Amino acid sequence: MVLRIIYISLLLTTYVSADIKIRKQNDLYCYDGDTCYVTYKGKNDKVRLLELDTPEISNPKCEQEYALGIDARNFVNNLISEGVSIKFKTEYNRDFFGRILSYIIVDGENVSKKMVSNGLGVIYDRSNKKDWCE
Repeated sequence: MVLRIIYISLLLTTYVSADIKIRKQNDLYCYDGDTCYVTYKGKNDKVRLLELDTPEISNPKCEQEYALGIDARNFVNNLISEGVSIKFKTEYNRDFFGRILSYIIVDGENVSKKMVSNGLGVIYDRSNKKDWCE
């Protein structure tokens, strides 16, 4: 019985590990600064950028957060549309909402880091979520 529980636990914690290259920019669109839709091998999926938190668009707490969220979305989509090489570095499982947890690398640059360095997001900290309405 104990071995069965261990086996099931291992199955549930299996990690996805892959480097995925996107060939066409229209196969990737970011809904907001840290959530993207990707089409790969004919399948559609959602991706959550690792180590990044950006303002919300779907449920903002104030108008300022919504406006900042639009800026973050536009920035990341511009990066993608101008990118020559787009890769996903996926080394983790899915999150609570079923999104693939991944880094997106555009022309060799980590999108999450670029968003933070341009003031359009912060390093994700589940225990201390940024208030974008301050």
